Amino acid sequence: MSISLAEASKLSTDILLKGIIETIIKDSPILERLPFIQIVGNSLKYNREKTLPTMGWYAPVTGTWTTSEPAFEQCSASLCVLGGDADVDNFLKATRSNIQDLEAAVIEQKAKALRHEFENTFLNGDSGVDANQPDGLYKLMKGTAWQASTAYTLGQFVVPTAGTENGFRYECTTAGTSGSSQPTWKTTEGETNTDGTVVWTCRYGSHLGSGANGATLSLASLDKLIDLVRGGKPDLLLMSRRSRRKIINLARAAGTNLLIGEGKLGEVVEYFNGIPVAISDWVKDNYTVGTSSDCSAIFAFQMGEGAVCGLSSPEMIQVERLGSLETKDASRTRVKWYVSLALFSVVKAAMLTGVRE
Repeated sequence: MSISLAEASKLSTDILLKGIIETIIKDSPILERLPFIQIVGNSLKYNREKTLPTMGWYAPVTGTWTTSEPAFEQCSASLCVLGGDADVDNFLKATRSNIQDLEAAVIEQKAKALRHEFENTFLNGDSGVDANQPDGLYKLMKGTAWQASTAYTLGQFVVPTAGTENGFRYECTTAGTSGSSQPTWKTTEGETNTDGTVVWTCRYGSHLGSGANGATLSLASLDKLIDLVRGGKPDLLLMSRRSRRKIINLARAAGTNLLIGEGKLGEVVEYFNGIPVAISDWVKDNYTVGTSSDCSAIFAFQMGEGAVCGLSSPEMIQVERLGSLETKDASRTRVKWYVSLALFSVVKAAMLTGVRE
């Protein structure tokens, strides 16, 4: 069972912790909505859907039935430690009239820093760069680009070369060595490409490129992104401020505008095609695609136990009052969170890269 931070706050009797959680989710479109699975232990192994089984029509009585099994990728996600210490100077505590306000102000800033770091890692985390953090959505959905004259083994996945990603990924179903030039990729689930001595089978993917050097955002490309998320509309369109401005301008030019509604916390929310549009300052506008270094990305995803979901220890966010310090005239409060991220199904999330102004 998954639970959001807002619901976890309701279950807490610690006033300080409730205040920290409220601060964290107040200005975060991600943490306001993202559910978390509480796990026991330090990691979670899960099966990510790869291919569905087939069904068929059979003659009554005389029909010969055939079996077909679903295929899964076994994945794992380990909890990582996110946290920091908030120190309150004892001199200021002794000379200020309201100690609680001083402590609350210091811890509030630490809670905001925790929110910023989580959002940044949620999008841009890379365990290959920092082994202490989980992989974020960008890495989870980017895929490994196809390479010429390269040996591939069974079960490896590739996507078309940078900028030409087409929303599909390709599984090596016959091992071998790729050819000298990229094949013309099939775009129907289950169809195959012969590439040198390798055979690639087309699978649903989650990465859509805008061109070898990126391209200006269009409503057509945004519609393609939304269509990559299968099993229902995305729960959220997450983008930079620059991309949001571009979408508003495109909508106005088409004689319409984004709809306005109210979020869970009473905030104003814009909607595109019935999907909430959210802004994160951690969606970069300086990704490099080809020769262009001014590219952004737009993320579309569903949230929940079968889609994009957070992982947390049962305690969720924890607050520890460590007390007085030996080497510093201050008292310390530690805010920490054992947390990670899982993408349970490739078809429940997608991203559009190479988005230029």
